[in-house]
Amino acid sequence: MTTISDIEDREDVLRSAMLAGDVAALSSLIDDGLVFTGPDGNVLGKEQDVAAHASGILKLSRIDLFDGQVHSLGEMVLVTTKARLVGTFAGATIHGTYAYSRFWAQRSGDWRVIAGHAARIG
Repeated sequence: MTTISDIEDREDVLRSAMLAGDVAALSSLIDDGLVFTGPDGNVLGKEQDVAAHASGILKLSRIDLFDGQVHSLGEMVLVTTKARLVGTFAGATIHGTYAYSRFWAQRSGDWRVIAGHAARIG
């Protein structure tokens, strides 16, 4: 059983790992079966997501979260939030506001991100 504050703590660790490009932390937070739809509509798995950080293709220098909510859905937890991002992806500048949804579920005895979606909203 987890509490909302446990998932909020994991979200903080995820944000820090994304900013630092911390592949080990990202790997521990993301399920092997991840399905994530990015703002460009491409669907990524864990390997692709982690590789983007490891290779430097994706570099985030700022993630300012706001309007976050955590919803307990029994066996899963849904996190919705908005974020102002600054960084680069494949050499292109990222500077905008995005809406995120992430589903967390228990896998291998710990809570991991199993699915998510990001959309540019501004």
